[in-house]
Amino acid sequence: MPPDLPDPTPIEPGGPKYRRRARVRPLQTQRPAPVQLPLFPDRVTLTRIQPALNERRYYEIEIQADLFGAVVLARRWGRIGYSCRMRLEPYPDFGSALDALASLARRKRRRGYQDQHAV
Repeated sequence: MPPDLPDPTPIEPGGPKYRRRARVRPLQTQRPAPVQLPLFPDRVTLTRIQPALNERRYYEIEIQADLFGAVVLARRWGRIGYSCRMRLEPYPDFGSALDALASLARRKRRRGYQDQHAV
C-alpha cells in the first residue's frame, strides 16, 4: 500500500480518537427539602396585618371529628395574641365540609387575608 493513502480499516468508536474528556461537575450546594402541600387541606390559617390601621387579625378554619363521629368545621378568629372566638358547624360528610372550607377561605382571601404557612 502506498504511504500517502489512508488506512482502509475504520476507526472504532472508543478508540484513541474518540476518547471523551473527563466531565467536571460544578460543586452542588445542599438544597432544602421541597415542601409538599396537600391537594385538599383540612386546615387553613389566614392572617391580615395592616400596621397603619393597627390591625392584626387571624382566621383559622379546620375540619374535625366530634365525639360522635360527625364532621365539624371549626372556625376560630380574632386579634393575634388575644383570646379568640370560635364557631362549630356540623356537616353530613367530609366532602361537604371540605367544600365549605374552600369557599370560606376563598372569601377571606378576597377580603385581604393571606395564607400563613407552617414553619
